[in-house]
Parts: sequence; structure tokens; C-alpha cells
Amino acid sequence: MNKAFFLDRDGTLNVDYNYVHKPREWTWCEGAIDALRWMQEQCFKIIVVTNQSGIARGRYSEQHVQDLHQWVDEKLAKQDLYIDDWYYAPHHPEHDPDKEYTPKDRKPGVGMFKKAATKHNIDFSSSYMAGDKITDLKPALELGITPFFIRSRHEPKQDKQWLHRHHISAFNNIGEVIDTLKSNN
Repeated sequence: MNKAFFLDRDGTLNVDYNYVHKPREWTWCEGAIDALRWMQEQCFKIIVVTNQSGIARGRYSEQHVQDLHQWVDEKLAKQDLYIDDWYYAPHHPEHDPDKEYTPKDRKPGVGMFKKAATKHNIDFSSSYMAGDKITDLKPALELGITPFFIRSRHEPKQDKQWLHRHHISAFNNIGEVIDTLKSNN
């Protein structure tokens, strides 16, 4: 079985400018590239799990998201880095009246995680999840994945008591998470 590092996208890997869907809108979060390098060196499957409600809201298409992810893959390849897989939930309950998408996929649902586990033979108990919203971390807790909270523009709206109750540490960026993991080994 493989260990995985699950990552939210906006606010964890790239700066969340709200509905990022074009290469010119992509800015790496501090420490993200070095974090990906460490994950790869440690033989983690690197899996991005991202809610993309901008699709259901009509702000951009699934093709925009797929093209952006391909562009990121191409940029990473130039540095001998890669993301093993990208999963995105394109729906939103308030903006998706035809319900053509599986609600379990949208975080806090566990659908994207379970699909990745099946495809990549992932052991949740030896895996991590980093995200900037509680909805990113709830599926991790449900599945036995160790969660990390990343501070972002969404932090003021997150329930600090929930994070405290579940003993989830907060970090300024994914690089700080990796520094902590390195120091614990």
C-alpha cells in the first residue's frame, strides 16, 4: 500500500484569489514547491483534492480546470516534480440544480479521497491532508488521515474551537507543515 499526501488546491498550493482558473492567475503559495519536492523524495503519492464550485456557478468550465492542471503539471515537470493525480468536485448544492455530479465528491464528502485510494492503493492511516478550510479536513478525520490546517484568507471564517477539539495544528503554509514533519523524524 502507498502513503499519500492529499492537498487542497486554492489556499494550500496556490494563492486563493477567488475562482482561479487561468495560468496567469496562478501564484504558488510560499513553500509549496519545496514541499512537493520533499513529498516526492519521501515517496508520497501527491493527490490534489479540490472543490471547484466556479464550474457550477458558471464562472468557468471543467475544461478550464483541466487545462490549468495540465499547465501546472508542465511547469512542475521542468523541475522534475509531479502531482500524481488531480481530483476536483465541479458542483455546488446551491448552484447545481440538475445534480449531475456526485455530492459525495464535494468536500467535506470523502468521494475524491476514496477514488484516489482505489486507483493508487493508498493506506489512509499513513497519509496526510493539508487544507485551508475545515471542510478540507473533515474527510481526513473520517478516513483516518492526519490533517493539517493552512492559514489563508478563509481563516477568520473557520471554527477555531473545532480545530482545537480535534487537535489540529495551524500553519502559515505547506512549507511549515513539511518543516514540522522533518523535525519529527
